[in-house]
Amino acid sequence: MSDTKSVAVVGAGIFGLSLAVALREKGYDVAVFDRHPYDETQYDPVADENVQAASFRASYGTKLHYQRLALEGREAWIAINKASGDDLFVPSGMLRIQPSDELGALEKETLANMERDGIRQTQFVKSLPEDRKRAEAEGWGAKLLEFPIPDSKDARSFEAVLDSLGGFMRCSNACLYFHKLATSKGVKFIFGNEHGSVESIVEEAVGDKKKAVGVKTKDGVVHMANVVAVAGGSFTTQLIPDLSTHLESSGGSLATFKIDPENKALWDKYSPEKFPVTTWKSTPRNKTGKDTGSVYVLPRTPDGLVKIGFRGIKFTNFQPAPEGVPFTQDGKWSIPMSPKDSSTIPEAAVDSIRQFVKIFLPDFDQVPFYSTKLCWYTDSLDNSFVIDHVPTYTDNSLFVCTGGSGHGAKFLPVLGKHAADILENGDMATSFLRPFWRWRPDAPRRNGLEEGPDSPRNIGQAQFQ
Repeated sequence: MSDTKSVAVVGAGIFGLSLAVALREKGYDVAVFDRHPYDETQYDPVADENVQAASFRASYGTKLHYQRLALEGREAWIAINKASGDDLFVPSGMLRIQPSDELGALEKETLANMERDGIRQTQFVKSLPEDRKRAEAEGWGAKLLEFPIPDSKDARSFEAVLDSLGGFMRCSNACLYFHKLATSKGVKFIFGNEHGSVESIVEEAVGDKKKAVGVKTKDGVVHMANVVAVAGGSFTTQLIPDLSTHLESSGGSLATFKIDPENKALWDKYSPEKFPVTTWKSTPRNKTGKDTGSVYVLPRTPDGLVKIGFRGIKFTNFQPAPEGVPFTQDGKWSIPMSPKDSSTIPEAAVDSIRQFVKIFLPDFDQVPFYSTKLCWYTDSLDNSFVIDHVPTYTDNSLFVCTGGSGHGAKFLPVLGKHAADILENGDMATSFLRPFWRWRPDAPRRNGLEEGPDSPRNIGQAQFQ
């Protein structure tokens, strides 16, 4: 092991928990800080509005490295399910509905990669008789759902691919499981708005550079550490402004319906046993003429919630940036809104979700939403994570594990192993993901991060219903 002995991890979410467990297994002393009182709420989404749920996919087009990481994660989830006796990962399958009655380019790339990796048999293309026959034989036939294309004159239906590797994670339960696992291994947790809220990174001057030597919490206490690892999700840039060129906080929209358990027909129809995670990247336009983008729905939860997510437009919240932030747009940057202010979703999201519901969930057409909220993510320049030492700090003293871009949750059991390898070994890391997760200041500003405060994505410009 290196000379590093102690690590202060900022953030007790997906990335922070996974990293903390992996570092502790390597022998480091690890303390995790978070402003949320997870020790009291137990990651319960009813008690804490910030807790999320997430789908699981292995489909990544040409990004073979993420496909392989997803399969590594899935294997770990299955093992955790067996060991814990809980269904933290629910293998309900994922139905990837195409924009038309033909396979899209991304789907063709995904299937080609799966063929190359020898797992094409886990995928069932709805229009292929041999795939349908295989799906029926393996018990997946009922989840190859048919959806007619609206206004189609010849009764065509949307093409779809059922991924039997897919499903969803019960994120609240999974985070609680990893919190308990980390605690059992000796990780120290400091929670709460006073004791666990990190206000700043403590620095020392080393020549003309700076070195991170710990963190200062809101209560004024300084916690010393050899390495500070920030896994703060959409709040990361506020602690490390150097990341403002790499990351942007953006909000995905979530709406729910609630099924009464007394409604046996709907309760059964949308159960994980009968209904797959369903995704659709549409081509129809909304009333403003924009592509309605990506929408997905999860099977109902044990308490009857049907959750629908919209990521076609990732909304931003541009506010004046503090002095000294290296990169701003018109002096502003996007930061998360408070949970209270995130309880309403923009009209464009409502339109897209309603269009999706009308086509794919007609049981809920015209039914009022049970709840809505904006879920804040950390978008990167290329949807890939940023897991590396911060080069503006000396002695590898500041590390970041962030940039989830809305697809990090499923990697919880294995993400930390790769991140800890990089933290400990840098360019000598053996993780196959090292090249993809580097600090990359020269990457082109794209993926929407180039749009700035004048974009219609800015929540201040968006229309609300």
